[in-house]
Amino acid sequence: MIEYYTVFIILKGGRKDPMKSMKFFILFAALLFVVLSYRTYEQYKEISETQKLIILHESKSLAEFISAFRQTYQDIFLREHIAITDTSLNLLPVKTLTEISKRFASRLKGDVVIRTVSDRPRNPVNKVDRFEAEMIGYFKEHPEKEYRFIEKQGTHSYIKPIYIEKSCLRCHGKREEAIPSIRKRYDKAYDYKLGEIRGVMHIKIKDRDLFAGLYNNFLAALLSTVLIYIFLLLIIYLLIKRMHFKEEEYLNKLEGDIEKKTHEISKQKETFETLFEKSSDGILIVDGGKFIECNEKMVNMLKYDSKEELLNMDYDAMVPKHQPDGSNSYEKSKEMIALAKKYKGYQFECAYLRADGEEFLAEVTLTPIVLGKRNVIYAALRDISEKKKAQQELLRQKNILHHQAHHDDLTGLPNRTLFTDRLEHGIRLAARHSGKLALFFIDLDNFKQINDSLGHQIGDKVLIVVSERLKAKIRKEDTLARLGGDEFTIIMENLKEIQQVSIFAQKILDVLTQPMHIEGHTLYISCSIGVSFYPQDTENSDDLVKYADTAMYKAKEEGRNNFQFYSAEMTALAYERVVMEASLRQAIKNEEFILYYQPQVDATSSKMIGMEALIRWEHPHLGMILPDKFIPLAEESGLIIEIDKWVMRTAMKQVRQWYGRGLDPGVLSLNLSIRQLREKGFTAMIKECFESIDFRPEWLELEVTEGQMMKKPDEAAIVLGQIKAMGISISIDDFGTGYSSLGYLKRLPVSKLKIDQSFIHGVPDDKENAAIVKATIALAKSLRLMVIAEGVENEAQKIFLLENDCIYMQGYYYGRPMLAEQIEKKCFDIC
Repeated sequence: MIEYYTVFIILKGGRKDPMKSMKFFILFAALLFVVLSYRTYEQYKEISETQKLIILHESKSLAEFISAFRQTYQDIFLREHIAITDTSLNLLPVKTLTEISKRFASRLKGDVVIRTVSDRPRNPVNKVDRFEAEMIGYFKEHPEKEYRFIEKQGTHSYIKPIYIEKSCLRCHGKREEAIPSIRKRYDKAYDYKLGEIRGVMHIKIKDRDLFAGLYNNFLAALLSTVLIYIFLLLIIYLLIKRMHFKEEEYLNKLEGDIEKKTHEISKQKETFETLFEKSSDGILIVDGGKFIECNEKMVNMLKYDSKEELLNMDYDAMVPKHQPDGSNSYEKSKEMIALAKKYKGYQFECAYLRADGEEFLAEVTLTPIVLGKRNVIYAALRDISEKKKAQQELLRQKNILHHQAHHDDLTGLPNRTLFTDRLEHGIRLAARHSGKLALFFIDLDNFKQINDSLGHQIGDKVLIVVSERLKAKIRKEDTLARLGGDEFTIIMENLKEIQQVSIFAQKILDVLTQPMHIEGHTLYISCSIGVSFYPQDTENSDDLVKYADTAMYKAKEEGRNNFQFYSAEMTALAYERVVMEASLRQAIKNEEFILYYQPQVDATSSKMIGMEALIRWEHPHLGMILPDKFIPLAEESGLIIEIDKWVMRTAMKQVRQWYGRGLDPGVLSLNLSIRQLREKGFTAMIKECFESIDFRPEWLELEVTEGQMMKKPDEAAIVLGQIKAMGISISIDDFGTGYSSLGYLKRLPVSKLKIDQSFIHGVPDDKENAAIVKATIALAKSLRLMVIAEGVENEAQKIFLLENDCIYMQGYYYGRPMLAEQIEKKCFDIC
């Protein structure tokens, strides 16, 4: 709009004057004339230079020819000893050249004249004129000059000096040494020295018809150029006249249109000014950090006395130092202006200060516009303080209603509605990640008796205590809900093993059987728990609740204060785990464990280099139990630490006894759990064993499984480093079954890799296993580690390993795990 109005002003006050166009045309014509004149001068100069070059080249050629001719004649006379007589005298170069030059000039009608002259001639005809005498003097003063070329009055003169050469001295040297015939005939032109100027050769060439033709062609071209120049000027003049006429016609029409538009713009301007002042938003126009305009609404919103006062304010005085989100107000303003320029507009919320210091929140819209020729920011502010307060109050009430709709009034726990939503969400999440989920249905035993005897007030407080005790036991990701009455549910997500459920169920039973002290009453309660599993039992949420409820009633039937799974098989497994853990604790106390030893052999010599200590549990009722049945439970329950300590002490004592008897059992290998590594004081315990048993560090090797070590490799590296510093060897057990990083492997202070027996099985026929074994051996060698293979059972496996540079082996081929007495009899001498 503003640009259109500006065009109108230019047209009204700046219409082109026809005389200006004509002056421009004359100036253009004059400029073109100057260019053509300069070009003509350059062409004329070029012709003149060409003429000079041609004449100079012609003169040089003639001079060289005459010099050669003169020298040739002179050499013949001297070489042939021709006597100088009146007859032969006329054949001398000085005579013949003069005659030849005259005839040459006559034939060319005087256009070319050749003179060979001297300032001391013997023949008066060869006497220099004044100009030639000056040239002789010039060459004497400038001996480095070879010639001069001068143009004078339409004639070009080429002057070349003639110097006395050795052959010239026969006639022009000392008189007494000259040729007798010359000496007799001439009295002068003697006593010249070698290299002295004898005279000059002067060739004069007049301008000829050739050059006249060049100049005539030049004049014809010049005339054609002038005519073309005049013709072009005429065409340009006519075009300018026509364009001027069209321009006048167009401008008259445009002027009419602009007058019409100007009237419309004037109305729009009035409308804009009205909207600007009457807008419900405060408007501020900012130019480079300065306020240049605002409306009354902005003055009133910020509570200033006048526009002038507001426009003279700094931005820092209008905003708090920091915004509600913690950002710096000044930095935020710069960021918002940059975003507005990038996206052609930007809206955001910002806190401002009124003149009285009151802070309020405004919705700000920044729009970059062009005002005149300046790029400015159009800022519109809307006070949204009351709106925000209303929104916050509405949100608060909404949250209260939402919480009330989804939570139990008494305990604050999720109610049945929220429980159902969480259960369905947990099932979807487990399905997406192929996970497991357990649902606990908990019912208090004999709760009705407390309500009936002590009243609902005491009963409610019992429910609150129960909810607090249950909340203290669940994980963050679990959901505890109260469905109503004395019924509670727990959703256990991210379930790894069934044993987690039985452990957790037992914790609930234990915590709820503890006495409660409420208003002077000491109360005892218990609970019955039913558990169902996703996806083993069902994949439907309703069925999952129903099955857990069924399992809970089964627990009631079993005498209360216990838990039952919906699946009888899973209940049996859970109870077996509970019984096993109790038996394991008893086994540690009663020392029901025994150690077996399996030899480790150097296959190249069949000599035993060490042995691995392997634990067995001799249960008084179940008989011999292998480690894979009780070690996982021991690790999970933490009992593994006590078991590892017993194994270490017992095995060390046995090996120390063998060494004390002069036997060589080699290095003792002990399996070490990662929990033992993390145990504080572990290294101190090893040192205490060494001292009390008199056991040497070099007799001990600790084996850590790859999978356990890679769970927290950085922590493992620190502890293993401390053990290595004590002089103990460290081996990685079951190598290849975990996911160890080569980068971590290089950092760990290990000295040996043990290839897992699962890879040895089937070699060499199993190509895949064979390739893995070869790669492991190669890796160990590249890291400068020893390598031992476990699970070697036959001759073919032994040969394969030896062929691939693995010489240390362990397995049934060399011996099964044996008691101390058995291995002593069988393996200490030879295997």
